[in-house]
Amino acid sequence: SRYSFFESTGLPNELASRGFTEDVQIPAYLYREDGMKLWNAIGGFATDFVDEVFDSDEAVASDEVVQEWAKETTDPDKGAVKGFPTSFEDKETVAKVLQTIMWMASGLHAAVNFPQYDEFAYVPNKPWHLRADLSTIPKDDAEIREWMFENMFPHINTDDDWLRKSTNTLVTDEHAAIDSLAMVRLLTTPSRNCLDNLSDRFEKIGTEAYDKFLKNLNVISEEIEARNEEAEKANKAPYNYLNPSNVPSSIDI
Repeated sequence: SRYSFFESTGLPNELASRGFTEDVQIPAYLYREDGMKLWNAIGGFATDFVDEVFDSDEAVASDEVVQEWAKETTDPDKGAVKGFPTSFEDKETVAKVLQTIMWMASGLHAAVNFPQYDEFAYVPNKPWHLRADLSTIPKDDAEIREWMFENMFPHINTDDDWLRKSTNTLVTDEHAAIDSLAMVRLLTTPSRNCLDNLSDRFEKIGTEAYDKFLKNLNVISEEIEARNEEAEKANKAPYNYLNPSNVPSSIDI
């Protein structure tokens, strides 16, 4: 299917496109559960922020900078973003766009990016190195499995001196496991600029909007942390990727 800004990126529409609307009962679909809480909180913040900046729809329609933003973003030779408004005529549309952009760069990215460590930290789950050309893959299905173990799985070396030295070397075959771990750790390093610690960015404008947003985020965090505590007591995996205290305010890896 073709990309469309609101349909492909806005959480409710994206969920609906896959048949996962909120009325569909799926136990423990925590991405949807936490994601919708965060999506709605971001939407409220976007609306409040726009209300602080613009007095009326007319102010939006007459704002040259906002109109140029729409024009450049939709220009086929520039932004070329399908589904993005070609102009802004009211505050509601501006808020909807800001909500979608903020969700994409914060909650959506966090939900996709941070689970990588759980998957890739055990290197055999997803080897990132190949020691042979793909043209050498056996044609006999019975031999493919052995070929993969031989040429994709990391080598094992328990020499402590090698382990220390590997942290300061470039990617090589013998250091493949350490290099893979270092890369996934880099990709999933927690942000220092999460959604709930941005007060200093809104000291001059949007102060009331952010203060209200922060209160909503704190409620969401408390709910997620309480659920995770119960999950751990029941020997179930916690889901903390969309806890606002962990969600970056932008893609800043």
